[in-house]
Amino acid sequence: MQHLKITEEIKNLDISNIEENLFFYKYSSKNIKPLLKSGTHDISVENIAAYNSFKGEVYENIIYEFLLDYALKNDSITQFVLKGPHQNKIDKFYKTGLMIDRSLQIVYKSNYKDISEFDALFFTEDALYFVEMSTSKKTVSLNKRLDKKYALLKVLFPNIHIRALIVLTEGTVGLKRFPSFCTIWITKDLEDDELLKKLVFNRKKNGFVTKYQDKKFIEAYTIEHSKFIYFQTLEWILKRCRVKNQNLININFFKNKKLSLYFDIYTKLYIGFMDIDEFLSLVPSYNDNIENIFITIEKINSKEFDIVYYVKNQNGKLRRVRFTKKELSVKEKELDGFTNAEVRFMKYLKEEKYYLNKNQITAIKEKIKLLKP
Repeated sequence: MQHLKITEEIKNLDISNIEENLFFYKYSSKNIKPLLKSGTHDISVENIAAYNSFKGEVYENIIYEFLLDYALKNDSITQFVLKGPHQNKIDKFYKTGLMIDRSLQIVYKSNYKDISEFDALFFTEDALYFVEMSTSKKTVSLNKRLDKKYALLKVLFPNIHIRALIVLTEGTVGLKRFPSFCTIWITKDLEDDELLKKLVFNRKKNGFVTKYQDKKFIEAYTIEHSKFIYFQTLEWILKRCRVKNQNLININFFKNKKLSLYFDIYTKLYIGFMDIDEFLSLVPSYNDNIENIFITIEKINSKEFDIVYYVKNQNGKLRRVRFTKKELSVKEKELDGFTNAEVRFMKYLKEEKYYLNKNQITAIKEKIKLLKP
């Protein structure tokens, strides 16, 4: 990993050689146009969030442009994936695989659903690198995303070392918490307000021709990889964990190395369903009209697994229910989130043989203590 050394140009955000290309990227700038037009920065929370989000987009594009040139000059980088205005836009109709989405970003889709996005991807002689860039000074949420991206790429490329290049700005905290597969670059802050203003009001849509025509620069859809089908994999896990005994979960199945990757991709894996009356005997205070109850083994953190219930109400709301040593935790899930999509799929797999009762769940809770994250 030590051959990936940051250059002075990147460290200092010297954009003199790449500035022109920045005007050909797509930006989500609608909400900040009035702010930049007025010439004054209203300090409302909404405006600050919109401004920082836009600045993060610009920073990402700046670093990507730097990386293109870095890849051209670095012989150890064998292939580099094109995105933004540099790619040829012919792969937008693919159903599953690595591709460019409508925002011209690199994504992995399964059945048309975005599973993960990558700020950049490139291959070296011995590894595949994914790149994450951020202007936020806090790294907790970024660190959480890394496990999923790493695991997904490990499933797609099982025979290649997976590593990450993390590009952050001066003053960022939590650098020591990053996993060992990460290389960290630190740059100056992006403080050029005039550049931001120019990019909003002078964006160019036509006439761009990339100079990166070398054979090492590739299109996302051309990359060969193992297939990962998001929802069908959840179905396979539900069925496989019962193969040895239809009435109880085979915990040894979840000790498989591949299953540890799936826990990082999904966070929780579905192991069955529960009768409504049985659930209400556990949680008598739950007073909404219930439609379905899904039982999962969830990776709570880097040290713990637990049984977690996902309860779908008749009014469409989905709640996460977990018993901890101290209390009952009930949390609302987003209607457009991954979990809602998962339970919509899983409800079609309901069969009597997949139902679990309280005694079985108690036995499973004891057994999953043997699982090691």
